[in-house]
Formats: sequence, structure tokens, C-alpha cells
Amino acid sequence: MMHSTLLSSNSPGLRRDEFLAGDLSAVHELACRLKAASLAGRAGDRPLAGKNIALLRMQPGDAEMSVLHRAALDLGARVAHVRLGPPIDPGGTQFRHLSQMLGRLYDAIDCSSLTPAEVRQIEQHAGVPVYDDLEGIDHPAWVLADLMTLHEHGCTAGPDAQIAVLGDHAAEHSENHRFALQAMLLTTMGGT
Repeated sequence: MMHSTLLSSNSPGLRRDEFLAGDLSAVHELACRLKAASLAGRAGDRPLAGKNIALLRMQPGDAEMSVLHRAALDLGARVAHVRLGPPIDPGGTQFRHLSQMLGRLYDAIDCSSLTPAEVRQIEQHAGVPVYDDLEGIDHPAWVLADLMTLHEHGCTAGPDAQIAVLGDHAAEHSENHRFALQAMLLTTMGGT
């Protein structure tokens, strides 16, 4: 089983409820370095070249590339949209076999629209980093993107700060979200 330096437990992926303050700080610093390198034209490294990432989804992928898909491609990874078929019992052998097969085919798996129990089962049997909806609006990657945006505008937030973003910062947030996702992928997949 892989272990991530980003977690407070022994699970291999990134679940939204398991971040520690130091973990977020380290990923935030890496995301800022990735963005600075990109802005300086030094984003040519492809540290995840040869790695395969599955985006496990209930629905087929959109025609437009998602932020996570683009983030992974920019790091050199190959990305596959894997559409789930009819629901199967997460506690059953069929689900376990599916999880093991996914772990043999892919170096990391992002699960969207799955229950926490299903994500844990995949995580338990896949043997690779398993993420609980990295693009989800309540995932820490969104917070990291917000913190990057605030930092770029000269704001500092204390531990008890509440953040409300006013105005349209969607493009800037999307770019920062991509770098936050890249930092999370690199940290958990050993690309740093």
C-alpha cells in the first residue's frame, strides 16, 4: 500500500477530511512553485510521464477537458475517463476484483460521484493513490486555489479567517486550481 505525506492516516489517496495544516502548506508551496515555473516558461518538465490516471465517473466525460484532466496531461500523465456501469455492492467480491483491476491498470484513480464507502473499498484494494473527487467543490484543492489567489493579491489569512471572494475571479481561480491539483498529484504519485 502506498502512503502519502499529505494524510493523517495510512490511506494512499487524498480525502477531503484528512488534510493537516502542514500538509496544505507544503502542497500550497509546491503549487506556487509550479505556477511560477509556468509563468517563467519553465513548465516543460513532465514528471508523470508514463503514468496512467483513471477518472472514474458515473457519466461519460464532457467534450470540454476538465481542470484535473488538463493538470495531469500537463505533467505528462495519460488520462482515461472510466465510466462506471450498473451499481455493484461495494462489499462484494465483484467490487473488490474491479478495484484490483483498476489498480493494475492505473497509477492513480480519481473517484467522482461515488459514496465514501465505495471510495474506501477501491482505496483498500487498488494499491495505488485513490482520490475522492479532486475536482469537487468541497475538496481542499479549491481552498488551495483560493489561498493562492488571495496570496497573489497581497492578502494573508490567519488560522481563523473566513474567506468570501467577491467579483469574477473564475479564470484566475481555474488556473490556480490546476496548479493545486498538479501539486497534489505530484506529492501523492511520487513525481516530486
